[in-house]
Amino acid sequence: MKYLEDFYPGQVLEFRSKGMSESDIMGFAHEWDPQRLHTDVEYATQIHGGLIASGFQTMLVIFEPVMRELMVDVANIGGIGFDTLRWLRPVHPAEPMDIRLVVDSVTPSRSKLDRGVMKYTLKATNPAGETVFSTETLVMMYRRKDSTQ
Repeated sequence: MKYLEDFYPGQVLEFRSKGMSESDIMGFAHEWDPQRLHTDVEYATQIHGGLIASGFQTMLVIFEPVMRELMVDVANIGGIGFDTLRWLRPVHPAEPMDIRLVVDSVTPSRSKLDRGVMKYTLKATNPAGETVFSTETLVMMYRRKDSTQ
């Protein structure tokens, strides 16, 4: 289990997402974001050169390896929110994304000594190396018991 003290400013963690298929994109869109950009290949091609994933699906696909490979073993109390959230470029079918998590700050709580907040920046790039998504995220997690005395 990793605790707040196991992270430090400047720490970099890297992940890779799976590429989404055209049917993955359309299926998600029909259920959650039925805009033509995500459901109509002809229309999307006129605007973006092809079908594009919903920004919400993109965010979920980016966070999936972070959650499975990192956060499942963190003494996580819960997410606090996003300070920024940007969809910078569209994501097309079959584009896996390289994901870079950089720890910005680690701040023990002054009022609740058993916990603190880690702020990190998450960026994802497409196979061409272009940034497609970025966000600054805050997460509250427990501190080690021996560090709270």
